[in-house]
Amino acid sequence: MIKILEENEFFLILYKPAGTSVHNESPSLVEYLNKHKKPLHFVNRLDRETSGLVLVAKKPEIHDELNDALEEGQKLYRALLRGPWKKPAKKVSWTAPLTDKAEGRKNPKGLAAGRIACESQVTVVRTNNYFTEIIVKLLTGRQHQTRKHAAIAGLPIVGDNRYNDKTYNEKIKDRFKAERMLLHAEVLEFEYNNKKYKFENKLNLEPYFKVEAQTEVKEKTK
Repeated sequence: MIKILEENEFFLILYKPAGTSVHNESPSLVEYLNKHKKPLHFVNRLDRETSGLVLVAKKPEIHDELNDALEEGQKLYRALLRGPWKKPAKKVSWTAPLTDKAEGRKNPKGLAAGRIACESQVTVVRTNNYFTEIIVKLLTGRQHQTRKHAAIAGLPIVGDNRYNDKTYNEKIKDRFKAERMLLHAEVLEFEYNNKKYKFENKLNLEPYFKVEAQTEVKEKTK
């Protein structure tokens, strides 16, 4: 369910559920905001499949100021990846160049001629034999950046039907009764008008790290 988590004279902070579009498809944030007679000046946007926090400027003349503030602040995402983390380092940067458009599972980088430099800073929260939970800080904003980088790393996001395997996703859906992609915009932090703001809405991934999950899930799916 869409919720207004914060409203002041400058902006709104919305919670967007997975499966809700910002503006392209119904249900959408645009429909919700129109119904409640709220402004439509989105400062950040999320894929339909991604849940989490969205910042909306109250007035068009402060949109760019809030955008700059958010660019200087930070956006953090939480995600569940398919498979165990095998690298010794628990903090890494994913830097594969990407196109700035949706691609597919066979070539998430896209055509070489269209690739642009980008970076995702990744911190591993925990891992088991089947899943890895991470926090991602985006230093750039390419389309599907986290989703593509995860797939390139061989650890696609659980529930991602574009960059992960659909048969695998169906098995996870059946086992955990969760019909969604497990990527969530969790933190928006910025300074505006001489005041510091931090908004957080955590995604609970605990069910995927219980002992029974490690014994019942078959990670390898062709």
